[in-house]
Amino acid sequence: MAVTEAALRTGADHAALAAVVARSTPTTLAGERAFPVVPALSTLLPGGLRRGSVVSVDGGPGATSLALALAVAASAEGSWVAVAGAPSIGLAAALDLGLVAERLLLVPSTATGAGPGPATVLAALVDAVDVVLVGHRLAPADARRLLPRARERGAVVIGLPGRWPLAADARLSLTGPSWEAPSCRLSARRVTVVASGRGAAARERRASVWLPAADGTIQSAALAELGARAPLPPALVHRERGEGA
Repeated sequence: MAVTEAALRTGADHAALAAVVARSTPTTLAGERAFPVVPALSTLLPGGLRRGSVVSVDGGPGATSLALALAVAASAEGSWVAVAGAPSIGLAAALDLGLVAERLLLVPSTATGAGPGPATVLAALVDAVDVVLVGHRLAPADARRLLPRARERGAVVIGLPGRWPLAADARLSLTGPSWEAPSCRLSARRVTVVASGRGAAARERRASVWLPAADGTIQSAALAELGARAPLPPALVHRERGEGA
């Protein structure tokens, strides 16, 4: 499995990005109003990731993993996911969470004046990718210009911790992280995720999850305590059984 990595260090590389996103035309039908989320997050976002919306993630340890986990179910169902301006993202951890390597774009930051700016890069990604994770520090004016584009294209924008400068449609934050340490080694982290936002997301919701669980995925802590595992989207079930990539 190979992750598509788009380098943007020169103006010529911008053309390379355009070619990459042209090949990553979203596979989700335009009539679908939302992308799915994994069962562990379904009580926090009962309608899934609404197309054209912005979700911001905040908190301490585990917040970046939570942002990646938001895109796992959409990725498993065939959607493309892009991570822009976040060179510290751990690729192995992203794949362990369940993101599909063949539909994952990693777009690194560019040196000042060495190529297209973050706003240009994000606009190109929103035009062609279903879910875009924003690691760039955007100016409020740039974020405002990106919003109508995301709504028109039906893309979901996920702001990594501290990166989205405006109010988001949904906001997730982490509290109370604690590690489980069997055999004297860290293996699983339990956190409480708090969801709030605007409109249908205005009512605060909370869920306790393992992020990561012992197998590297995200799982509901309540279901784990019952000795049960939450049902997975069909594509994830096939992957676990070895039926396809």
